[in-house]
Amino acid sequence: MPRTILRDGLHEKLRERIIDGRISPHEPLVEERISAEFAVSRTPAREAIRQLVHEGFAEYAPHCGARVAIPTAKLLDDVLLIREALEGIAAREAATKIEAVRTAALRERFEVLRGAVLVGDLTDVGDEIHGNLLEACGNSELRRLMSVYWSKVGWFQRMASQLPDRRARAFHEHDAILRGLEARDPAWAESAARAHIRNTLRELLASFKHPEVADTKTGRRRLPA
Repeated sequence: MPRTILRDGLHEKLRERIIDGRISPHEPLVEERISAEFAVSRTPAREAIRQLVHEGFAEYAPHCGARVAIPTAKLLDDVLLIREALEGIAAREAATKIEAVRTAALRERFEVLRGAVLVGDLTDVGDEIHGNLLEACGNSELRRLMSVYWSKVGWFQRMASQLPDRRARAFHEHDAILRGLEARDPAWAESAARAHIRNTLRELLASFKHPEVADTKTGRRRLPA
């Protein structure tokens, strides 16, 4: 990767904006606009866009230039299938390796969150459980593999968080994973982790079968953002 991108972090900044929704699916990625906004030349802007295309966050359209990709049902299915397998393994391994002090801290945190969720505050639903699984599983190769997909996972998680009641259900699914860890039951922890990811996938795929949110800039339909 060119040194200019590494220095300026341009690719990472653009990817972060795509993931958090500040740049919407199908929105154009224009070199001139990017270079002006970030005060860089067009060369790093061009290379940052190419990197986003390489990672699947953007695509080149005939006669239109680069634009943010619109996630497809197949991409969701492919990435979350891999995530389910990797996190399922991580949960199974973590159940016998996680330290009691960590599960105790997580339980204390989850009980605070439970009170907030019960009154409709879904700002935090315990997503930190995923990072704890990966840290506690003791498998550095699994963590490395998961890091390859983590950006797309974050992209899809943000989309899922906009689906009706998904965040409330996610809290209870996260709690089920934690219960498996507390019981030091590998089968329970793995089953709960896999079920959570399958539920997320199912609801995202279902959103493809209903009228999507119209993109006011293009008139095209896209996933809720």
